[in-house]
This record gives sequence, structure tokens and C-alpha cells, in this order.
Amino acid sequence: MENKKNNQKTIIIVSNCTWYLYNFRYELLALLNKRGYKLILASPLDKYKLKIAKFFTNNERLFLVRGSENPFLELFTIIHLIYIFLKYKPILIHNFTIKPCLYGGFVGRLTGTKYLINHITGLGPSFLSNRKKIKFINKIFKPIYKYAFSSKSTLSIFHNQEDRDFFIKEKLCILENTRIIKGSGVNIDHFKVDSKVKIKTPSKRKIQVLFPARIIKEKGIIELISACESLWMEEYKFVLNIVGDIDLHNKSTLSKKNLEKFKLNKNINLLGKSNNMLKIYRKMDFVVLPSWREGLSKSLIEASAMSLPIITTNVPGCKDVIIDKYSGILVPPRDEKSLKKAMKIFLDNKDLSETYGLNARKIVENNFSTIRINTQILKIYNDFLNN
Repeated sequence: MENKKNNQKTIIIVSNCTWYLYNFRYELLALLNKRGYKLILASPLDKYKLKIAKFFTNNERLFLVRGSENPFLELFTIIHLIYIFLKYKPILIHNFTIKPCLYGGFVGRLTGTKYLINHITGLGPSFLSNRKKIKFINKIFKPIYKYAFSSKSTLSIFHNQEDRDFFIKEKLCILENTRIIKGSGVNIDHFKVDSKVKIKTPSKRKIQVLFPARIIKEKGIIELISACESLWMEEYKFVLNIVGDIDLHNKSTLSKKNLEKFKLNKNINLLGKSNNMLKIYRKMDFVVLPSWREGLSKSLIEASAMSLPIITTNVPGCKDVIIDKYSGILVPPRDEKSLKKAMKIFLDNKDLSETYGLNARKIVENNFSTIRINTQILKIYNDFLNN
């Protein structure tokens, strides 16, 4: 009886890395901790584990390899999850990102967990790739997806309408058991323009453009560099700041040769991964993210909160953040010419870009604050556990 009582608020959080939880769910974890939930972490551990360890009563180093297509490694991950779930017997499991959702949802049902939340932060190449191998794997796994997502006690959360529509169309889950929550939110009291902070820059400084994403083809980095090179040839004066690392687990990662080429360009500033994006946003004039698809881009929300105008693509997860010709400019994906044209508008018209930036801030305040987002998630927890 005592053991059952202890498990009434025991929740396992499953993620593909602790970096994700620190950067995207820190305030949610703090809120759940404050409300008295006993949180168990199941994730491959990286250096960010120490930054979120205080929110968890136990940490389980989950054996999960991002980007792996090795069936033996995947089977080992599933077996490890079975062990973890049976060990703690949680009342609820909250899975973040696609692979934890698939395996965590499947194993959660298998082990009789009462409530499951599968939080789809984006589909990505695991669903949208045209590679024959991926299509074959998805066909084989479709019954497992249905089992993981379609029970009455499983709720699937999506960040945009198109991702949910895809799952419904493929009959992987039922509409009644889905919710759309717009991303992970942003702390609008932290990410804001502070008039007291003055960045000392030369009066004739170059315009600063920001690309805030992993350096992979799917983020549109190739077409962005091409557009920039064309503009530099036309003697436009600006610096492209790239904040993000290469992702060795992603099939579309750039080669070291590409990176060396970037380093040789005096107009490109490679800043790597940053733990202080606020400081970086303060120095920027506008943001460009020509991604092929997103779940819902956190970097675009943060940049908007900082009153920065946006150039991004008219695709799910990007078009959900800005309003075309109001808070930014939407361009077709993989379209270097349209991207160049949009950049010219901001480079030539500072007043317009500043107006778009102010409008972007209003959109974030009304739709994307962490308080708003986390309140929605907390209500789902309460509805589950109180019923």
C-alpha cells in the first residue's frame, strides 16, 4: 500500500539527451518539482546532467544512441527501458523527441504504466527522409508506432498542426488523444531588450546577421551561405554569425572541409554552441533560419522575444512563429534567390526591420511565453492524475 502511495506522483522523464531538457524544459522541470512531483530521469547523460540534477530524485543513464539504425542497439535500448520502468513503476511517463516517444510509448504500454505522454518536438528525417532504408524501417515499425501512440491512456503532444495531421493521416494515433502546444516557450522576462544594456560598437560597424542552428543541411545552411556570397560580391557589408555545432549523429551534417571553408571567409563568424544566447541576440540586427522543417523553432521564438526581425522559410515550425511582412519575411525552402532577395530588404531598410522586430516581440508575449506553455502541460498532468 505504501509503495503504491509513493508512486502516485512518480513520473519518469525520457529524453534523448540532457542537453535538450536543460535548454528546452528547464522551467517545466522546476515547476513540476515545485508542485511536488517525484521526477525520475531516463536519458543518455552529458555535461548538462549536472545542471538539471536537482530536479530529479534518481537518474538512470539510458542506453540510447541518437541517429543509430543498428537493430541490436535499438533492442538493447528497449530492454533497458523495460528495466527502468519496472524498477520505478511510475504513474506517468513523459517522453520527449521521436525515438524516446516510440520506445518509451511502446515499453510504457508493455509494462502497464497507467498514463503516457508522447511529446513530438518535430518529425525530421526519421519520418520525412526519402532514403529507401528509412522508408523500409518505417514500414516495418508502423505497427509499433500504432501500439506506442494509440492507446486511450496515451496523449500525443505536437508542436504544429502539420505534424499532428501527418500522424492522423498515417493512422498512428487518434485525434481525440492529441494536443497542440506551441513549442517549449521562452522566458519573456529574460529574453527582452534591456535599454540599460548598451553594446559598445563602432559607429560604422557592419550589420550583424545571425544563423542560430546546428550546422546541418536541413537547417538551410548551404543555401544561406550561397545567398550571402552573392550579396558580398555585390559589396553588401554584413557579417554572418553562425551559432551552433556540427551534429555528427545527423545524416545531413556538413563535412570538416565545408567548415574549413567557412573559417577562411572573413565575413563569417563561427561561434560554436553558446550557453549565453541573450548576449549574442543583443549584438544582432536580424536572424535568418532557412530550415527545411522544424517542430517549432525555439531560436526563432527567442530572437522574436528580443525584438529581432526574422527571415525564415514557409514550412511547419517556422511559419508558426512569425507573420509574413509583419514580424518577418517567409521564403520558400531551398530557394537561394528568394533568400537573397529577403536579406536585401533588411540590409537596405533598417527602419522596416526594426518595425518587424517590435511586432515579433508582441507575438511572443501573446503566444509563446513559458508560463503559458507550461501551464498547458501542467493542466494535462492534473487531468491525468486527478482522474
